[in-house]
Amino acid sequence: MTLPKKKILFIEDEPDQILMIRLRLEKNDFMVVSAEDGLEGIKKAKEEKPDLILLDVIMPGMNGLEVCRKLRSDPLTKKIPVITTTAAGIDDLEHECLAAGADACVRKPYDSVDLISKVTSLLQQSK
Repeated sequence: MTLPKKKILFIEDEPDQILMIRLRLEKNDFMVVSAEDGLEGIKKAKEEKPDLILLDVIMPGMNGLEVCRKLRSDPLTKKIPVITTTAAGIDDLEHECLAAGADACVRKPYDSVDLISKVTSLLQQSK
């Protein structure tokens, strides 16, 4: 009997980023669901009940910090591990992400090994 694949929700406004990360995660035996903005991401987090959320910080409309705060304040989503992703080179941004409730932060461009390592580690911790 094989174990069900862990489901990851990727909230990202750039379709090429979604495709690239989806391929990397699926290659590592994860199932990926995506949302292209914060509101859709919050809705999908409640509907899909993912095992982990990858959340872009810089998005139009509701940014990733706001999304993270909303996820943490909702009983349905507050325990889902969140990894924020950002291309911004601001060191304080990682602190802001953690203060908003993120469990980890990954910088773009993605280091595949680092990303998969953080995803795997957080999924093991949340068992």
